[in-house]
Amino acid sequence: MIFTHGNKMKIIKPFAHARRSAFSSLLLSLSLSLPLSLFAGAVSASSNAKVGDFALLDHSGKFHQLSYYGDYKAVVVATQGLSGSGLAEDAANLSAVKRAVGEQNVKFFMLNSQPKDARDAVAAKANELDLNIAILLDQSQLVAETLGVTRLGESVIINADTMTVLYRGDTTSIAQVLPSLLAQDGAEVASAQPTGQLIDFAAKTAHQQAAVSYTKDIVPILQENCVSCHHDGAIGPWSMSSHAMVRGWSPMMREVVMTRRMPPGQIDGHVGKKIAEVAGLTIAEKQKLVHWIDAGAPMDEGTDPLPLMTFTDGKFSLGEPDMVFKVPAQSIPATGVIDYRYVPVELNLDRDVWIRAMEFVPGDREVLHHVITYLSSPADKSGSEQNKAAERGDNIGGFAPGRQPDEFRDNSGRFIPKGSNLLLQMHYTTSGRETVDETEVGLFIYDKPPAFVMSGGVAGQRRFLVPPGAKEHMLRGEQLVERDAYLYEMTPHMHFRGKHMSYSVEYPDGKTEQLLSVPKYDFNWQFNYRLEEPLFLPAGSKLIATGAMDNSDRNPGNPDPTKPVFFGLQTMHEMFFGFTTLRYEGDTPDGVAVEEAVTEVADDSVAGFD
Repeated sequence: MIFTHGNKMKIIKPFAHARRSAFSSLLLSLSLSLPLSLFAGAVSASSNAKVGDFALLDHSGKFHQLSYYGDYKAVVVATQGLSGSGLAEDAANLSAVKRAVGEQNVKFFMLNSQPKDARDAVAAKANELDLNIAILLDQSQLVAETLGVTRLGESVIINADTMTVLYRGDTTSIAQVLPSLLAQDGAEVASAQPTGQLIDFAAKTAHQQAAVSYTKDIVPILQENCVSCHHDGAIGPWSMSSHAMVRGWSPMMREVVMTRRMPPGQIDGHVGKKIAEVAGLTIAEKQKLVHWIDAGAPMDEGTDPLPLMTFTDGKFSLGEPDMVFKVPAQSIPATGVIDYRYVPVELNLDRDVWIRAMEFVPGDREVLHHVITYLSSPADKSGSEQNKAAERGDNIGGFAPGRQPDEFRDNSGRFIPKGSNLLLQMHYTTSGRETVDETEVGLFIYDKPPAFVMSGGVAGQRRFLVPPGAKEHMLRGEQLVERDAYLYEMTPHMHFRGKHMSYSVEYPDGKTEQLLSVPKYDFNWQFNYRLEEPLFLPAGSKLIATGAMDNSDRNPGNPDPTKPVFFGLQTMHEMFFGFTTLRYEGDTPDGVAVEEAVTEVADDSVAGFD
């Protein structure tokens, strides 16, 4: 997980630094909990007003985080809306300034904080105005509140390195002030009072008139979205066990919500197919939570519901497996970077089996980051084929923080031939103490063969070079679906430089359809995105994964931005895999030879690589 404070960026490994980061989190909270009154409505940059970090998607679905642009001398944010009388003029003014000063030193944005302005309409207006400036969509209005803007047409110049407001005014004054401000290398200048239409902050007003209730409003949000991971014995680094605990961590909660890092695994819900159990808070939930925190995270009168919650955490969430295998114990040092480990697990199967599900139970959740499960051939005694399977992307299941166990729907399953073994790609992070991880894997077996065969594949690319310093190196992979099939799941996989990934399908008639967009990929959270309804793919369809690598120094997870990056199995290298789970029509245990089914999985997995 990446935590950002001003221009200070570092990787916080999930769960690993919960105790020793408490003090640094407290220091971070001092800046993040500044009351909005310190900067809301300010008209003079002489206040040197601080702003908190934030992240939004723009009108094209691209992710932007303010702190990412700390290498620019200034970031200009101009508020507007489709109803604003000065929209065309402001767009023209900003475009002119952008052309005059260039994009090397200044990053330009427009901010739409009008909840009624639909994204498609905003994108259409940007196209109509020929606007080459990203329009950030702030439907919750929380970013506008954070920046202290109150009117359409109001513009703010920010130093994203120090998170300070340098100037407030309108786009006309921005054009006049920015060149001299840059010439003075960030020196403050007198601000002007904007006069545009007032923005209606309906939720903020409502919450000022009737305070957000901890017991009635906040606790239900936490129970629905947070407490399942954040309770004693679960994977969260701290427990939401009481109001006192939540209040103590509330500045950090605000920061991770405002930067879209929590809940993890968020997608662009405006595009693609419906995803089951998608992560993320609703607009109303974000507003309630942030406004409650900004009000000091007060407690209601009466009983705190959180200590009364009980949890029945069985070892395996799917129930008792039919087969349980212990992974060979892994010794983990206290500090340092641990490369991927490839650990074989002997199954000793004396018969062919069909699995309906697979679930991992980590031995030490603080250090086990993820597992990807490959199937090795019964004939492979030396292990020579194991890395080849990993390079292809063949896998039958896995584990990652927050990821659901692998269950195969619609009476389908995966085949494990007699004599086969598992090869586990295991990624560990250090926690400040030596430990031994003894993970277990449970297999849930069908009593008789299922009706259908579930298969895996990947739309990926493994021949690439990401140049040093590249902020957005685009990659693309394809998977040809040679026979009629149903798509069930998509799982993006990259390493530390992974920036974003989306899936689309190109049908045989030439029509294309976007299926999924993960606008901010996080190596620390590798989710399996399940379609609510399987998607039929006629033979000849192409599944396409498109994404980007960030090999720059603005990527806080980048091991070395001065070196080019190639495909490889270790985290110092990179991968670009868009894993898929499909069910081919006609593939049944009786209708398809086992050897043919397994071969087709491998063939599909390397489609588009040669």
